[in-house]
Amino acid sequence: MSVARRVVPLTTALALLMSGASAGVAAASTQDPSAAPSSGVAEPDPELVEEADADLADDTERIEAAETSAEMAADATTDLRAADSTFALRPEDSTTSLEREREDEGEKVVTLTSDLLFDFGKATLSPDAKAAVADLATEIPQDATVRVDGYTDSVGSDAFNARLSTKRANAVADVLAAERPDLTLTVAGHGEADPVAENEAGGADNPAGRALNRRVEVTYPTA
Repeated sequence: MSVARRVVPLTTALALLMSGASAGVAAASTQDPSAAPSSGVAEPDPELVEEADADLADDTERIEAAETSAEMAADATTDLRAADSTFALRPEDSTTSLEREREDEGEKVVTLTSDLLFDFGKATLSPDAKAAVADLATEIPQDATVRVDGYTDSVGSDAFNARLSTKRANAVADVLAAERPDLTLTVAGHGEADPVAENEAGGADNPAGRALNRRVEVTYPTA
């Protein structure tokens, strides 16, 4: 006669085993030591315990028998290369564009995103950032008078932000002057004044708004 074998997941078997053991301990702690053992104490199912032991033995055997080849080890590791952790400045690949343009009463205002031009808290243009500003210089009319205005967000003291915004505006102006000696440039730093977005929203920090406020604006006539 064949006997149907009941398949119980390992986690279930372990849970039953633990619950049976816990119940036995709890019952034993409340019994009178002199009293006879109670037949009502829950006992673990011997069949489930046996199956759990067998499953654990199978798992242990598979783990011990596993072999790791050199190819497997190579696939599980990655060489750390410093060159892979940096990237070139490519405005077309950025979710925040390098520049935004608007026209206002015969003038074009080009807003350069500081986060793509400068490192945090710095005012030095990278080679790629200089190239981007040089490209902008080609769009400005001959002999134009150009305003270069720097702005920061609200993080930091007023004095620090005023200095930083001025240095950043000068860095952009220096590239424009080198590319276009015919231009007349006026440079100013405004710190956190004239924000274009909220530095805080609902009483909480607003990183997206602060990013928009960190900018350098280049203004020149359209004709």
